[in-house]
Amino acid sequence: MRRWLCFILMFGLPVWAAPSMRACIDHYPPFQIISDDGITGESLVALNLLAKLIGHELVIKTSPNFARCLRMLEVGQVDVVAGLILKPKRQAYASFLPYREDSHYLFISRDPDIDIEHYEQLADYTIAVSRHTHYFDRFDQDPDLRKMVVNDLKTAIVMLAKRRFDLLIVPEMTLPSIRRDFAQFNSLFKVHPYRFKPQRIIYFGFSRKHQLAIEPDMLSTTVEAAYEDGLFIKKIEEFTSEHLEWY
Repeated sequence: MRRWLCFILMFGLPVWAAPSMRACIDHYPPFQIISDDGITGESLVALNLLAKLIGHELVIKTSPNFARCLRMLEVGQVDVVAGLILKPKRQAYASFLPYREDSHYLFISRDPDIDIEHYEQLADYTIAVSRHTHYFDRFDQDPDLRKMVVNDLKTAIVMLAKRRFDLLIVPEMTLPSIRRDFAQFNSLFKVHPYRFKPQRIIYFGFSRKHQLAIEPDMLSTTVEAAYEDGLFIKKIEEFTSEHLEWY
């Protein structure tokens, strides 16, 4: 399998022979970055490698938010979405194949007097969460937490600045890009010491209505072999080292 993967990576397939692999991307730095200069990010480099491994041409469809990407995946308007957490409800419309481990999650507030050092303290505050986003099981399933659903991270930061809620949960890897986008971040917001790292994998989600020109067994074997060989994380680490401005 490794020799076969190396052959694809070195020589690929002729462009004229490559069917399309449609993927949805929303703006969620550093995982997915949509700007006037184009589209990039960790998810994109993983998707580019995926397309190369299975002999497809990557076609990106942009979306204003993650929830819309999931809907496009469900109805078959795209073949794949990167950056998913495996949940039973999603398995009704998608199959899942791994490519990297999850990151830490942390909390940000506008009020400097709030101090979150332990999970139990979260129950005292209203917390903004992104629509259709899973964080970690205890947090997602906790009936004692007061949550406010927002469409995207950028909107959430603006709302936090206006004190529309008390706390915002974000992946730790997004923090540098948030600081870059909001010049007054350090004077307006407080990053709390409590962090949580789920022991779980991040997946590609493939629509059960996908139009990929590859047999399911071959798709699974190819992606799982690349994950086990560390090919996806290697590409992500290369992106990280070449784009420190997002970290």
